[in-house]
Amino acid sequence: MPMEYIVPILWIAVFTRMVDCRALEERLAQMIDLEEDRFLVGFHQQVQKERKEAWHNQHIKLHTFKVNSLVLLYDNKFDKFPGKFQMHWLGPYVIKDIFDGGAVQLVKLTRDAFPRNVNGSQFKPYTKDLAR
Repeated sequence: MPMEYIVPILWIAVFTRMVDCRALEERLAQMIDLEEDRFLVGFHQQVQKERKEAWHNQHIKLHTFKVNSLVLLYDNKFDKFPGKFQMHWLGPYVIKDIFDGGAVQLVKLTRDAFPRNVNGSQFKPYTKDLAR
């Protein structure tokens, strides 16, 4: 909300020819307090943003995939219609080739080619515990 709606600015006092010095000083003190409050709010927002970003960066899990490693592929149909008791991962698949930019070519365990290349962010490493 603009400051003019909360505390009328000083030019209004000049325009209306207010001559009460006490009222002008009070209005000026209110404006200074408002600016200090705005500064503190901006500072606290910046601190909170930095904390949130630091927490996010600490909890990022980086996965490095190699050729011939086993992965599970995320099933995109659950983006719009999440199923609570359905398996959200397909596979396991074998990584056949890794391209620049994160694209990956997958192969089924029967050595049949996967129909398309997949973005590397859509799968996770396969372990036997995840298959249950």
